Amino acid sequence: MMPARRKLIVIFVALAVMIVGAITLHNRNNSANAAQSSSGRGGGRRGGGMMPGGPGAATPVQVQTVGLGNLSKTIGLTGNISALQDVQLSSKISGRVLSAGPLEGETVHAGQVIVQLDTTDLEANVRQDQAQILSAQAQVAQAQQNYQIQVTQAKQNVLNAQAAVAAANQNYLKLVRGNRPQQILEAKSQLLSAKATTANALTTLNEDKTLYAEGAIAKNVLDTAQTTYNVDLQQQKLQEQAYSLELSGYQNEDISAAKEQVREAQANLKNQIANERTVLVRKADIQTAEALVSQANQKMIFDQQQVSYGMVNSPIDGIIAARMTQPGQVASAGTALVRIVDVRTVYFQPTISDTDVSQIKPGAPVSVKVDALAGKVFSGRVAAVYPAANATNRLFTIRVVVDNPGSDLRPGMFARGDATTQTLRNVPIVPNFALIPVSDPSGFAANTSSNELISGGTAMPPMQVAVLQPDNSVQLRPVTVGLANMQSAAITGGLRGGEQIVVIGQQTLKNGSKVIVENQNGAPAGARTAGGHRRGQQPAPVQ
Repeated sequence: MMPARRKLIVIFVALAVMIVGAITLHNRNNSANAAQSSSGRGGGRRGGGMMPGGPGAATPVQVQTVGLGNLSKTIGLTGNISALQDVQLSSKISGRVLSAGPLEGETVHAGQVIVQLDTTDLEANVRQDQAQILSAQAQVAQAQQNYQIQVTQAKQNVLNAQAAVAAANQNYLKLVRGNRPQQILEAKSQLLSAKATTANALTTLNEDKTLYAEGAIAKNVLDTAQTTYNVDLQQQKLQEQAYSLELSGYQNEDISAAKEQVREAQANLKNQIANERTVLVRKADIQTAEALVSQANQKMIFDQQQVSYGMVNSPIDGIIAARMTQPGQVASAGTALVRIVDVRTVYFQPTISDTDVSQIKPGAPVSVKVDALAGKVFSGRVAAVYPAANATNRLFTIRVVVDNPGSDLRPGMFARGDATTQTLRNVPIVPNFALIPVSDPSGFAANTSSNELISGGTAMPPMQVAVLQPDNSVQLRPVTVGLANMQSAAITGGLRGGEQIVVIGQQTLKNGSKVIVENQNGAPAGARTAGGHRRGQQPAPVQ
């Protein structure tokens, strides 16, 4: 990329060379005219014309008709071709490479298996995880069953305690009321009833033991029968004691003992109620077992994911750019396996100086050329201008999206580009060598009539052109240069299309100077048109 100041210097040098050449040609023409005048002295004027070389002699010049055209301002760019989708696949696990199918240059599709690693050990880990899950689930079921048994037992203990309180209260009341014949009969009847109940409970218990031994009932059913029998037996003993007291009468110490039994029964009832509440909220064993199940599940998910890593798939459609592994090799975690590039997503990534970056805007057209593809020009546009400069070279990076229909552009190629930053359309175009710098007594001055810049913030000096008048005189007319490149300049003020300007021999002319036009058609052979092209050539299209 040629810096802006270097471009300006080249333009000024070219203008200086052209001026010197024109002066030299003019001097030669004057010498020839002087010689002709000496050889034909005394012959007078021919056809009423003015003798060359005499006072007020006309200057021979070449002119050109000003045409309308387009001129663009471009900034040269250099950089590399890169790809948006350029991925390098690496191994996530350690394992032996079983297969590595596609070779360099082959096309692959998204999801296609590129490399297959050996996952035998990892699959064994998954099977072990499945067994651990089954074991943990069995522990959960056992914990839940134990919990239900504890809840049932706690509720039964509360019922037993309530029955004991009722029996103790009844016994105490009997002692306080004293003995009556009907009470003795009632006590005997209750004793007989209690014995019958106990006998039935014992029969049921024996039957349940037999059924449990045969596996016909659950353990909690047998426990309930045992508890019922124990309660009925205790009730029978109490009835026996009550009947005995009815027969023998009650003493004061018996009443005190009965009262104490009531207090003990009530205290036991409170304890059993508290124990029942504790059991209902105590699920630690179940929660522990469920945590083991969850832990085993998570480990299995992790091991299954490790197994899936053994199959390395392509994440994009593209071409194998490099294959860094072969079947039989052992790949460690992080080992590079394959590089895949989608050449359809290539882009041009040049850098630009901080003095020019403000002129590049997203969407600006860019023509791209690659040294390796001589003669081909690729169209592109600026997609993004990176917001920060490189800390080392202070250059900004640009991303240019490039059309690559034939997939000729490949990542890593060196490329050059021209970014169009401004275009003037349908304006007068003149060759650079037709411009005459304007000077004043103080020397070279800035062109205050133009706010356009050549590049890099350097203003073009004031310019003028020599416009041919109908009487073969010239008018030095100041013009406003909108844009200029190495060959042509776009005039945005002071000149109209169709006018004729002097393009050779204008450096020594002044306002009103007479001239002899050597090319009457305004476009001599070998001269350049206003667009900077030789006569007969068509200007290149402006982007």
